[in-house]
Amino acid sequence: MPHHRYVRAADLAAEFGFTDRHWIKQAAAGRVPGAFQPFGPHSTWVFDIETVRAWWTEMEIRPEPIPTPRLYERAPHRLTAKPPIRRDLSKQLAALRQAGRKPSSTK
Repeated sequence: MPHHRYVRAADLAAEFGFTDRHWIKQAAAGRVPGAFQPFGPHSTWVFDIETVRAWWTEMEIRPEPIPTPRLYERAPHRLTAKPPIRRDLSKQLAALRQAGRKPSSTK
């Protein structure tokens, strides 16, 4: 590892693991503190090694749990699903007649 304050992605890969491309993608996404492009948007990424080391040790001590989102609910299998509830219409009509209401038509 060079004894410079600012290092390349290859030097980070040698010290912390992963690949050069991984560190470049993480820097482009803004996830690595101390990363910048000194000569504009299409230049190489440079990393402040002291800032990255401090961030890396902080992440090792306190890793944040990443919740796994539930993407979709599985539909129940057609043979194990509960059948729909069938209401007895004659009982409902009798209850309506007792209450003095006329059944509404469904046309």
